[in-house]
Amino acid sequence: VEACGRWSNIPVCYPPKVDESTYDERINPQAETSGRDADVPPELVTKNKSHFLVGCVWASHSFSTRGNSLSTDSSTSDRLLEFLTYHLRIAGFDHVYVYDNSDTTESSKNTLKSVTDMFSPEQVTRIPWPHRVCNNNRPAHSNPGVRSSQYAAEASCRARYGSDTTWMATLDVDEYLILVGDEYTSLRHWLEHITETEQSTKILSFFQTRALPNIDTMVPYDGNPTGVCNGEINDGDSASSLLARHKWGKKLNRLNGTDVLKSTCVMKDPNKTYMETYNCEPTVHPKPDSYAWRAKKQIYRPDFVLNHFVHYSLVTRLILDKPLKESPRFAERRPYERRVNELTEGYLLHSKTTVPDSTSQWYNECPQKGDTTSKKDKCAVGIPAAEV
Repeated sequence: VEACGRWSNIPVCYPPKVDESTYDERINPQAETSGRDADVPPELVTKNKSHFLVGCVWASHSFSTRGNSLSTDSSTSDRLLEFLTYHLRIAGFDHVYVYDNSDTTESSKNTLKSVTDMFSPEQVTRIPWPHRVCNNNRPAHSNPGVRSSQYAAEASCRARYGSDTTWMATLDVDEYLILVGDEYTSLRHWLEHITETEQSTKILSFFQTRALPNIDTMVPYDGNPTGVCNGEINDGDSASSLLARHKWGKKLNRLNGTDVLKSTCVMKDPNKTYMETYNCEPTVHPKPDSYAWRAKKQIYRPDFVLNHFVHYSLVTRLILDKPLKESPRFAERRPYERRVNELTEGYLLHSKTTVPDSTSQWYNECPQKGDTTSKKDKCAVGIPAAEV
């Protein structure tokens, strides 16, 4: 326990006192009774909530991906800026609490403070959270990864700030909640409708699949040389015709009078956003029931969900009050939890980084553009289909 840093991860702070002077009745004029069951104790519901929808984020300035990867991802600052801009200004979140797992020593500049300071304190709160991660192994490892710092940050966010909001969501900086259709103006507008018309709904689940980077938005990798990215593609090679079909002709570099692509790997175009880049879903919507539920993310009511763990609502008021009543695995029974309709309401875009090394043979491992008949499991980039 001590080696994992879990003693320091236990959220022992009392929830902060709610500043009722900031309460705006227009946010949720029915905050006291809207969506509540009669068996929810009144002490769990703050009458005057400052917020309607808030987000919790646990992130670090730089990190290593799960497994044996030796590479370090330092894109969090850029990702956090895009994440906050989208969810606060477009999706309609009131506030986001950022648990900064970076090196937060006084002399360190490698934190997320420069990003969070770009937003008003009324919209973003940064909480220094330099607590350790036990290990970063993959879930299927014999000693699976245990991110106690992340789990404690989520528990802390719910305990400290849950009583001051109607709805809460815990997300990663590479995850976006996207509204579909034209019935509502924002995710918040849709959620206000749910609050008014579905008072028994306490948990809204977004099924998850990992999006791929659209090859048409990528550029040749130009970073430090790596063993798998050192190859060249010359004009006339069998791969060059495929590159041309993907509109890469303009990206071939002139070298000694010969068209040659200096790297066999690709990377995100720095002039494009992450949402622009990672916009290829591996399946059509609705996402598959068979596996997309496992990594679902949820918007939930913290006066009903008393403990939330990454993808699941572990402890709810219903479980405490009726512990002998049977519940489905990894879900709360209807009508308290329901899946968000990806065709008419919204969906979760998971834009996890695709590292250049994994794209070295994309032109051989991926189907040709417009080919809807073949599927190659090793393809690390998204090839736009002719029809969906």
